[in-house]
Amino acid sequence: MEKIKTFLADYGLWGIFIGLITILIKPFISIRQTLRDMLITFIVSMLVGLLAEYMAIPQPVKYGISGVCGLFAVRLYLILDSILTSAQKDPLNFVINLKNNEPQ
Repeated sequence: MEKIKTFLADYGLWGIFIGLITILIKPFISIRQTLRDMLITFIVSMLVGLLAEYMAIPQPVKYGISGVCGLFAVRLYLILDSILTSAQKDPLNFVINLKNNEPQ
């Protein structure tokens, strides 16, 4: 149980640090977007870091993988958000376009 608390504390602090890096990368956005990006970065960094504990790689590499995945998660979120927004505007046309663009 003590080991789990240590992992959660370590990757929690690392997630907060990567979240602060996110603010430095994009400083001139709204508070709402900043908090959203920090939360996404924190959650993904922490979860990837905890999953990386099962790999037999050095600790700095685990932190690096966790940080990169956290920063990349914000971009994936923005891509998914734009896809879902376009599907929300015209769902029928969206599905038809998906059907017509299938690889054959």
